[in-house]
Amino acid sequence: MYTPVFIDELPDASTVSSRKSELYRLTRARGLTELLLDGTTPWHDRACPGCGQDRSQSGNFSQALIPFHRCSHCNTIYAAKVPAQAPLDALRARLQAERPEAHAEADAGSRQEFEFVSVLNWIRLTEARAATGRPLAQVLDYRFCSENPAWPGAVARLAQNRGWQFLPLAPDSEPLADLARTLRQSPPDAVLLNAELDRSADPRALLQTIRDHAPEGTLVFVATSCADGLEYEILGADSPSFVPLDRLNVFSVKGFEALARGLGYDCLEISTPGRLDAVILQRYFTEIESAAVPFWSGFFREADRDRLRDLQILLQRSLRSGVMRFVLKT
Repeated sequence: MYTPVFIDELPDASTVSSRKSELYRLTRARGLTELLLDGTTPWHDRACPGCGQDRSQSGNFSQALIPFHRCSHCNTIYAAKVPAQAPLDALRARLQAERPEAHAEADAGSRQEFEFVSVLNWIRLTEARAATGRPLAQVLDYRFCSENPAWPGAVARLAQNRGWQFLPLAPDSEPLADLARTLRQSPPDAVLLNAELDRSADPRALLQTIRDHAPEGTLVFVATSCADGLEYEILGADSPSFVPLDRLNVFSVKGFEALARGLGYDCLEISTPGRLDAVILQRYFTEIESAAVPFWSGFFREADRDRLRDLQILLQRSLRSGVMRFVLKT
């Protein structure tokens, strides 16, 4: 099992927080409020989506419109009640259509372009060392193309030697049925779930669908938020990354590994290659004068770029970054 470190350089602090991100958070909060006020949308309570522990044994993480819990057994953060996937998809599609910043192309050198290159390199490097005996010639992207309109173009420019199939968000369809049909009709060598499990009302059902319908030996690339990240450990629900509608599930490493292994997957790789934890925390403690956490508030207010980089590498090596990656094998 690999735990690689991916960091090359820290982003500029000005790219982490902006008026655009504030508007994004407000839009998501408005959408969640509308969903709660819609009397036709049923909601159901649930246990920890990772290890399955009953929520009565976990403490409250946040009461942000809907209650969130932090599992006392595996440390996963999750919405204690969720609607069905269909109304979530319909709302997500509408909010995406309203986004003025949804450009068709990512600028070279931008954070979005860096993310695209990182995902492509991740698949390429895993293919080289996974020893599966088969090339990853065909990749099925599940919905990442919907969240990032520039993604298909980046694939065409940067991954010409690999076939890609895009399964976008279709709010008027049955998502798991469409996924199962696609897996049967056009069996891929790999499936990409980039940030999709964060927004899933039933992540177990999504992974089970892939497990049941993808060919044996298919690799599943899962990128998701990590509850073990230092940002969540220090700031909790005050973390700027905590946007309830986008974070219905924030798995811990232990919680997601338990879910995947319980469904019969082999875990080939676990890593937390996040680059923003140290920069986000420094910005938080330098902008909020009253924020005081023993050791950490002084550390981040005095830290220079080299110290932040050293901390980020430590977080990646110790599986304590805010972004988590798993490579699973069916």
